[in-house]
Amino acid sequence: METDVIVVGAGPAGSTAAREIASHGADVLLLDRAKFPRDKPCGGGVTIRTAGLLPFSLDPVIEATVDTAHLRLRDGNEVTRRHSRPMTYMTQRSRLDHFLVERAQEAGVEFRDGQPVKQVIRLPDGNYEVRHRDGTVHRARVVIGADGANGVVRLNLGYESPIESAVALEGNIEFRGGIPERYRSGIALNLSYLPGGYGWIFPKSDHINIGVGGWKDQVGSTLRQDLDRFCALYGFDPTDVTQLRGHHLPLARPGALVAAGGSAVIGDAAGFVDPLSGEGIHGAVASGIGVAASVEDYLAGRVKSLSGYHHLVTRELMPNIEASRALMEVFHAAPAPFVWLLQHSSRFWDPAGELVRGELEYQSIINRFGPLVAASLRPVAKLAQWRTGRRAFAGSMSH
Repeated sequence: METDVIVVGAGPAGSTAAREIASHGADVLLLDRAKFPRDKPCGGGVTIRTAGLLPFSLDPVIEATVDTAHLRLRDGNEVTRRHSRPMTYMTQRSRLDHFLVERAQEAGVEFRDGQPVKQVIRLPDGNYEVRHRDGTVHRARVVIGADGANGVVRLNLGYESPIESAVALEGNIEFRGGIPERYRSGIALNLSYLPGGYGWIFPKSDHINIGVGGWKDQVGSTLRQDLDRFCALYGFDPTDVTQLRGHHLPLARPGALVAAGGSAVIGDAAGFVDPLSGEGIHGAVASGIGVAASVEDYLAGRVKSLSGYHHLVTRELMPNIEASRALMEVFHAAPAPFVWLLQHSSRFWDPAGELVRGELEYQSIINRFGPLVAASLRPVAKLAQWRTGRRAFAGSMSH
């Protein structure tokens, strides 16, 4: 089969890119190795900012709207804070991803699930060949990798691996009579519960998602025990946790190439995860939208590569990711005062709510500190890069 564009991976990044590209008239083939609907390890939170990027409502797949947070530092006292407006939406990835694929199909995308890709090759004429395990071959002028940090597109086309410095373990606890009242519009966040991370409880329609995460080099071998202890801390029986899943959080290295010729990587494949929160759906959707304009120009012959997407990422996505990385290092160096301020100061809590909603970016918070404090954070950003690189090196040595 020959087509204009092949997108490999049908998560939020891939389905968004496919829909945006097809909406401008291109023939797009969207592939995923799993049969849909399929689940994926993820808390399923969609920020207000992310929902606003989409040209349709997510109401059909929203299972809870969160405006309240139960905040705690490790084994300390819990304080409940409420924001005046919704902060985030809770979904299940199986439903969200299927919904986004359906919107892509409505735009003219051809979707084929259960199609694991074996190999991606750049041909001498600059086009691409995508080969499946069953021997099927597709050819396209453009290939977009949205198949995760360990995806075939990234590996075969030589893109740099995102840094995997954080790991998480999560599962579900079902409640046949409805989830506990306190979680129906609220989440629990146990900040710095693990080094470099946190524990969480997220509400769904008939269950809660519960999990813990932190720096890979400090918590990787103890995550199951940490999750059991976390369940007990909040009054849940660890044996009630089902669908237990672990995952790595890919983080982008500043300056890493995300586009070359007629190919690009987006979402987790490019490492667009928020270092502080671990949230990746915004980076997925934003990069899916961002790559579409470059693809349109490339197919029309107005540009010779998708480098415009790389420059867009460098200009618009990476500064906020780097600011988040710097603030993450500051927070985890001394979390107690920050958590206390979140719990007790509206001057601190209100901007945090704006940050979660997406009305405020991390760089804006740093800028609010003033030039002197912003300057003091620059060495922290360098430290973050060094520590992340050190963790990645240590991880590679352990394999």
